Amino acid sequence: MNPKSPPPADIEALIQAEVQRRLTALLTEQQQQFAAAMQAAMQNALGGVDSANAALRQEREAVLKEWDTVRALHAKADQEGEAMAQEAYEKHRNQYDEAARLGLLRTLTRRQVEAGKGTPEIAGWLMVEPPFVDEIRRVVNAVNSLRPRGRSGTPQPGARVTFQDQGRSGSITYESPDTRFDLWWEMGTTALVLVDVPPEEDWTNRTGLPRLQRRGILTFIGEEILARQAPGGSFIIGANVLTVYSA
Repeated sequence: MNPKSPPPADIEALIQAEVQRRLTALLTEQQQQFAAAMQAAMQNALGGVDSANAALRQEREAVLKEWDTVRALHAKADQEGEAMAQEAYEKHRNQYDEAARLGLLRTLTRRQVEAGKGTPEIAGWLMVEPPFVDEIRRVVNAVNSLRPRGRSGTPQPGARVTFQDQGRSGSITYESPDTRFDLWWEMGTTALVLVDVPPEEDWTNRTGLPRLQRRGILTFIGEEILARQAPGGSFIIGANVLTVYSA
């Protein structure tokens, strides 16, 4: 026996110790490899989340940009629409204002007539001419119709009325052997049609006819409108506008 060799019992212990060392080293290496794999998996997962978040951010930015564009278009349309409405209103301000005023007076007068008030009282309270009240009174007495029985207009001999339709607006032409003139018309809101008519002071300049014929000719035109466009309707002749109401 070699005196430098460990005894058999010590050899067995050394072998067990070496086995344990190697096993520990193997487990440590496996743990390190598992940890590295887990870290790589987590990084890949986080990278996927980051990519997804980045894609979502891009999509959100695109949606917001598109929404901003839509809002800008709506704002532009609103501004242009408002400008167009304002321009149209300013173009025929007198006719619109008078039609609105006549519509209100018409309603108030009708209510007073229905309440049994007399013409002088109503005319004084509303500051209108008695014929206006009498006209509304005929509305009440003739089932809401301002149109007198038969024709009351007084056109010139051989006169005729023609209509030009351009959608919601157009023109009306009065023609006789002595004159020819056009009147602008437009569909209304509370009224069926608004017709621009020359005021008394400008009647002769625009029509070439005496001022005394204004009422009769405008009545004839109004009756022609009712006969062709609004049977059973009614109309009011104002200072700047002839307002036509449906039945």
